[in-house]
Amino acid sequence: MIFINNLSYRYPNGTLALDSVDLHIRKGEFIAIAGKNGCGKSTLLRHINGLLVPCEGYVVVKGMDTSDTSHIQDIRRVAGMVFQDPESQFIGMTVEEDVAFGPENLGLPPEEIQNRVDSSLNIMGMMGQKNHTPRTLSGGQKQKVALASVLAMEPEVILFDEVTSMLDSMSRNDILLHVKQLHENKTTVVYVTHHLEELVYADRLVVMDKGRVIHDGNPRIILRQGNPLNLGIELPPVIELSRRLCDSGLITPAFFPLSVEELREVLCQLM
Repeated sequence: MIFINNLSYRYPNGTLALDSVDLHIRKGEFIAIAGKNGCGKSTLLRHINGLLVPCEGYVVVKGMDTSDTSHIQDIRRVAGMVFQDPESQFIGMTVEEDVAFGPENLGLPPEEIQNRVDSSLNIMGMMGQKNHTPRTLSGGQKQKVALASVLAMEPEVILFDEVTSMLDSMSRNDILLHVKQLHENKTTVVYVTHHLEELVYADRLVVMDKGRVIHDGNPRIILRQGNPLNLGIELPPVIELSRRLCDSGLITPAFFPLSVEELREVLCQLM
């Protein structure tokens, strides 16, 4: 569905942000992208959405080359994006107006717009706040409104750019559960994160360093190996404990737990 070939990108100051990136994202996948600050994660995401244009190579989204400006609006309808700071996406005076903005720009009939707005707010549990001003909401609620605004466009792919980085653990888990449900409903998910414990639902883990993809595969296999390249990604305690249990032979690598819940289940089976 998304083909990235030999993608390189330099910022105007000459900094190389992406260096010969090759990546194929299949329809319905949940891909997590991890790496330390400045490794190119967000820059890669912005190329998929057409916010940035490759200096070299190409990005094709559902048959459309992102370098072709005539395709940009169609690409953004296919690939919606939720940003780290939800306030950067707010346009309307109320939550309802904000979620309606995208469908209105599609020229949809008023009844269809209202159906999409209500459906998106219901999915995110935000109908009770539809008449509120978005900027007065809590951090978790703001992120839910931003996601509802993307859902109202009914994209096939949703790009998440570190959307939980400014949230507390409860709000983070809430957003992650919504992301999981989207994936279960066949939405393709590309999820950039610093929190490796959020990888529990991912089909693939892509690890980046200095603008290059250095790992691409099963998250359990990659994280079982630990952090051999010292990439500056902090491994959560649960993954460190899982590694020690694997090293001791108490659990097998095939069932390597990525979350507290998974680890609890594995340990209960051993008792």
